[in-house]
Amino acid sequence: MGLFSFLSDNRAKKNKRETPTVEGHYIKLGRRAAFVRYTCLLLVILFAVYSFMAHKDDITLENFRYMMKFVNIGEEAEKPKGSVIRFDGSEATRGLIYKGDLAVLSESGLAIIGWDGETMLKDAISLDYPKMLTNGTDLFCFDIGGKELKVYNSYSRRETKIPAFEYPIHWVAASQSGSFAVVSSAQGYRSAVYVYDKEYRLIYSCLFGNKYVDFADMSADGRELLVAGHYAENADMTAFVSRYSLNSETPLCEYSFIGETPFGIYYTDSGYSLVTGDCIRNFVTISEDPAAVISFAGKRLMSARMYGDRALVTYSTEGLSGGTELVVYDFTGKALFSERFDTSLSDTLLCGGTVYALSPGELTAGHISSGITDIYSIPTSFARLIPDGDRVILFSADTARYFDKNNNDYSDGGTK
Repeated sequence: MGLFSFLSDNRAKKNKRETPTVEGHYIKLGRRAAFVRYTCLLLVILFAVYSFMAHKDDITLENFRYMMKFVNIGEEAEKPKGSVIRFDGSEATRGLIYKGDLAVLSESGLAIIGWDGETMLKDAISLDYPKMLTNGTDLFCFDIGGKELKVYNSYSRRETKIPAFEYPIHWVAASQSGSFAVVSSAQGYRSAVYVYDKEYRLIYSCLFGNKYVDFADMSADGRELLVAGHYAENADMTAFVSRYSLNSETPLCEYSFIGETPFGIYYTDSGYSLVTGDCIRNFVTISEDPAAVISFAGKRLMSARMYGDRALVTYSTEGLSGGTELVVYDFTGKALFSERFDTSLSDTLLCGGTVYALSPGELTAGHISSGITDIYSIPTSFARLIPDGDRVILFSADTARYFDKNNNDYSDGGTK
């Protein structure tokens, strides 16, 4: 053996050890994947601990639970989503889509239910005339005539530190910015409107000594407030609308309409709209005069609601059958779609380019662009419609179900 033979022997042994096998290759990959996985998990835990410590006033356990709702640790966390939810309710039960889940409010309380069947929140509260709405972040529940406003996320009631109001709540309006307005009263005044920011702090209020505020709405950016109400003018009922900037105590503009009763006030895509028992007045924010007036003269108004720049109006037709005429108008007052029904309608909804009309046992879908209508048979138990993007949910006293025009069998009540 040569002097450096031990070097050649060690090199040969090293080369032999470095020749990988298939099994060894995958073992090495598995170890590296496990290292990356546990490193990421450790980083997530450290981030969560830091977040709770540095932002403990903003991040609660309930918020963290809601965040984890969208984190799938593994395939076992996946739950199949259905198209049907069953719940305990009554004829007064209301529903809406809140962060992809179904919020159900009845006289006995609130429940938030996922489409996988999981109940994430259940709060027993007593309400006579339950109402709820959402701004996308919070869920607001109140009782018409009650004195408390309850605010929820998906898992709990929020601690807002908003005290019970001294006088009954008449209306609540919410903005996409997170701010919201409450219509109530104050001592010495007939009406008062209180505006809160997303941190539930009172940031603005306006008082009305001789007028009653019936409705309010807030702009999407939360910088403006609309109120509509009524007062007596020489013994005549008079409707009014006032527009406020939250930077000023005096209204930007105010209009009165003698002999009319307010039915609603809405911000629209092009401005805002006042609905009364006589007409719809569409205003452009830079103009003092209405851009268009949709008159109800000669017709018996049943309902009128705004969807962006479109108005969905129903009229009662002549005859003993209690027929209904449905009309969709654009912002200029032009009729885009109309349909007559021989019976009264349980509910109507404008969803994208389709208008839906619900009557006992039937759902009519009218396509605005083509004027074509489709009629679907559904159980008579469904009496309300809930929008979810471009989809429609059929709602009854104890069941919510996504409408599927390709499935005419609603008898089994099972999930798809």
